[in-house]
Amino acid sequence: EEGGILVNASHRTTSSDLSIHVFPRDKASCARAAVDFGKAVLEEAFRHVMPNGQQCQIRAGVHTGDVCSGVVGSRMPRYCLFGDTVNTASRMESTGQPGYIQASQATRDLVPDEDWLPTGGIDAKGKGRVPSFLLKLKLTDSGRSVT
Repeated sequence: EEGGILVNASHRTTSSDLSIHVFPRDKASCARAAVDFGKAVLEEAFRHVMPNGQQCQIRAGVHTGDVCSGVVGSRMPRYCLFGDTVNTASRMESTGQPGYIQASQATRDLVPDEDWLPTGGIDAKGKGRVPSFLLKLKLTDSGRSVT
């Protein structure tokens, strides 16, 4: 199945009538891109020292799945993503550890070539215990990843 983009709009398009649906070629390439982006962000954060002298540390969370998207608002329109996938990715980030990417089982299964560490799972509201995995970058003194 080929990838593509579907734009759905009514004849009287307002910001709430427009939706864009992206159909990627495959979920694995999207998951790989998200993990690679997370790694690049962690590398960049590692290079910075905060005004208090501490190294900048951030968390990243990744989950792979379907989302809905659209432009929301009329005074100040914003493009937004909605759905369980977004909520799960947010939960992966908020319960993660600084300097790590925390990923769901779905993402881990699509990107198996990384050195994932099982966490025992996280508690997610309305979902119970969700399996999760951590990926810590092996960084050199210059902040470049050696993984």
